[in-house]
Amino acid sequence: MPHSAFAFIAILIFSCVHLWAERIRDLWIVSSSRFLSVGSGVAIAYVFVDLLPKLSESDSFVKAKLWEIFPYFEHHVYILALLGFILFFVVDRSKAIVKNQSAYFLLSLSSYALFNFLVGYAVVDKDNLEVQPLILFTIAIALHYFMNDYSLSMAHGNEYRRSGKWILIISLFLGWLAGLWLELSETSVALVSAFIGGGVIMNVTRHELPEENPHSLGAFLVAVVVYTTILLTIGNKAIYTPVTS
Repeated sequence: MPHSAFAFIAILIFSCVHLWAERIRDLWIVSSSRFLSVGSGVAIAYVFVDLLPKLSESDSFVKAKLWEIFPYFEHHVYILALLGFILFFVVDRSKAIVKNQSAYFLLSLSSYALFNFLVGYAVVDKDNLEVQPLILFTIAIALHYFMNDYSLSMAHGNEYRRSGKWILIISLFLGWLAGLWLELSETSVALVSAFIGGGVIMNVTRHELPEENPHSLGAFLVAVVVYTTILLTIGNKAIYTPVTS
């Protein structure tokens, strides 16, 4: 099976999460706070144990490629990760500035749509080490989406259910299509992955750190330990060997 098919399956999984994430509060097996904390733990373990070390490896060739264009900048991938963090931080804090609820919803949704487009693009590239093995990336981002979508549905209600989740799903497929038809350089792909990592870090911290947010410290820590163990055990070995289409 070609890698593009695995990428499409990942996009379908992400889309299903967007469709049904808000229903997590109806789960009887585990409380929503514990499930969301598990998602946070898995996402943060993925970023720090898998993504950031790979970005460190990518930074050397990115620096070599961009040195002539930006000779006074170093650690380019980390700058993009910082920009991803800052974008979602600014959007989160703009709630106090943008008084109109609908305007804030559009601003927040736009940032998540950009994030989804980049995720959709990233999963298509079989040579993108930052999202390999794809199955582990899919698990981490899917659980991350559960956390974000649940929060959006609780904060924006019908606006999110009526149009927001569909915009996020469309953004995923647009990114996937762009990945099929537009081939970016290895440098650009590394920068895109760095931006995604920064966004994940900010979104996890905004949901887990505030004391007023329902969360389970135990579930968060267990998820971090378990998923870190999985990442360290599997390492950079692919779960499957994609066949070039």
